[in-house]
Amino acid sequence: MIETEGAVCLIWEKLKDFFDLHGDIASIQEITERINAGVQFRGTNLSVLMLAIFIASIGLNMNSTAVIIGAMLISPLMGSILGIGYGLARYDSTYIRSSAGSLLAQVIISVATSTLYFSLTPIDAPSSELLARTSPTIWDVLIAVFGGLAGIIGVTRKEGGNVIPGVAIATALMPPLCTAGYGIATGVMAYTVGALYLFFINSFFICLTAFIVLKIIDIPSKIERNSVEFSRQKRYLMAFAVLVTLPSCFFAYQSVQENLENEQAKIYIEENFKAPPRLAISYTLDNEKKMLTVFTIAGISEDDLTVLTEKLHEKAHLRPFRLEVFSAETVEEREKMEAMIDQRLSEVEKSAIPSMQEQQTVTALKSAREESEKKGTYILDWNREARIVFPQISRIAVGSVQAPAPAADKSAALSETQIAFIYLQSDMDEASRARLTEWISDKAKNRVEVHFLPEVSAANENKGGTVSEDGAHIS
Repeated sequence: MIETEGAVCLIWEKLKDFFDLHGDIASIQEITERINAGVQFRGTNLSVLMLAIFIASIGLNMNSTAVIIGAMLISPLMGSILGIGYGLARYDSTYIRSSAGSLLAQVIISVATSTLYFSLTPIDAPSSELLARTSPTIWDVLIAVFGGLAGIIGVTRKEGGNVIPGVAIATALMPPLCTAGYGIATGVMAYTVGALYLFFINSFFICLTAFIVLKIIDIPSKIERNSVEFSRQKRYLMAFAVLVTLPSCFFAYQSVQENLENEQAKIYIEENFKAPPRLAISYTLDNEKKMLTVFTIAGISEDDLTVLTEKLHEKAHLRPFRLEVFSAETVEEREKMEAMIDQRLSEVEKSAIPSMQEQQTVTALKSAREESEKKGTYILDWNREARIVFPQISRIAVGSVQAPAPAADKSAALSETQIAFIYLQSDMDEASRARLTEWISDKAKNRVEVHFLPEVSAANENKGGTVSEDGAHIS
């Protein structure tokens, strides 16, 4: 037992030596001068801040990651935050007030500048880069903690190094303030609240980690405090840190759940809607209303819908979800789909804070509508004409799918294939099938992949038969 304890102590001492922060520490005077330079908010720092805000706002507006990174590199916001941590470590209330005042002025100027920009820009749609700053999670807390540790360690080294620019990029202090300005300019206060919360998280934990590191390296205090007072201070800071972190944990839980649901929905679609006659044009997943909507080329029966719903609920994260399937095969189906799309688009437009998922939903819905409109102009004509020439036909369903182009073809990323499902009410010989295939390709002005399927009657459906791809009925 004694030997074990001795080994543990030895390992601990070795680790302390490895991670010792006193070895290459700068002088107290040098550390103080570096932090003072960052706290000062006039002249160069003020000018650079306003320029950085304009650059970051343009980057968010244009959804340019490179531009946003450039703005974060030149931003002087980090200095005042480290100054507050320095003042806390030294028990210097005057220094804390001065640093906090500088930070508050920087925040006000930043938000006002970004509000001015977004009030004037003609592009008012929220980009993905902007939306990403509206819902902070526990991962943002961790980034702020580790980034803050790296930042203050870099400031207290003899060489200084290039740590601060990297920390500025990682903790992303500038974009949340620009997003807050966007929220004010567009009247969406949820954006402003979420972005300011993200900025507060980053600032608080950078400040907290600066305080901890400066205490570890024994920065001299302005006034002497006993261990009891120091312990009380640590408890207050830790309690406040927990309160700050709790909302981000909730957002993180929501984010993880949505990611799991989206991933399982993708797998479900690939498993059940990738082959004729069930071939999906597009789909949308509403995480809030627990609804999966699939747009298919051909309609499906009630029995198929029941089976598909059961398969949906086999996915652990999709059990609460309901399944809707729409097609543009008939006038009634198209009308139903149009009504549903109008309703969903109206709901998204009324949303106080449209998320990235809602933006993607809008895109998918509009794509489904375009597909429906494109097909609706000729499907009815095809059905009328074909049934006159080929009386064996019950109906025709038409659609298209996109797939990666052959590796040899570098000219296009995707290739589109048109597909037609010919439902037969009686058998058709091979020669007639060939003529019909040629007729459809001629009508489409393109090569069409044709599949022949029997029109399953209600009696046959009750027998539980299935249909193979080549049209044979299998008992």
